[in-house]
Amino acid sequence: MRVIHVIPSAFEYFDDIRSRAFKLLDGLHKLGVETEAFTLQYGTPNKAEKSSIKQASPSIHNFIGSFDINSAIENFSDFDIVHLHCPFFGAAGKILRWKKLHPDTPLVLTYYRDVRIVDLMSFFIKLYNGYYLPKFFKLADAVDQFKADDRSLESIAADTILVYNSFWSQKT
Repeated sequence: MRVIHVIPSAFEYFDDIRSRAFKLLDGLHKLGVETEAFTLQYGTPNKAEKSSIKQASPSIHNFIGSFDINSAIENFSDFDIVHLHCPFFGAAGKILRWKKLHPDTPLVLTYYRDVRIVDLMSFFIKLYNGYYLPKFFKLADAVDQFKADDRSLESIAADTILVYNSFWSQKT
């Protein structure tokens, strides 16, 4: 099964989410899930971001970086599942339109936390998510809330595979 992960990376607001998401991908990779990932951001990842991703997830070989969201969406149909990590900033309308045009491709959401308001930009990101996240929650095939509890990432990855397999078994 092939899964594409859309991971937030708007400035420094989502560093913790990006780190957890790539650790989850590392766990999924170790359990045999074919994953690719890209980040939603406004430019090419810098060396510090690439290093951070490499440290968080050394076995991820398929981080495809950041590029035009239109190009990414064109490739969504090449995957069995689209997995969006939330909250995020950018491309929501385009991803929603894609999902409506491709209802048979499962959309899985992992919600990590609310947007923390630390400055004016984060306030706008919070408003953006306040508008778009309810639409995603209604349209998604599965929604999971990431909890920073005592479970290992391997356990969380195993639970995520159960969600993926429920869609995979419906297709085959």
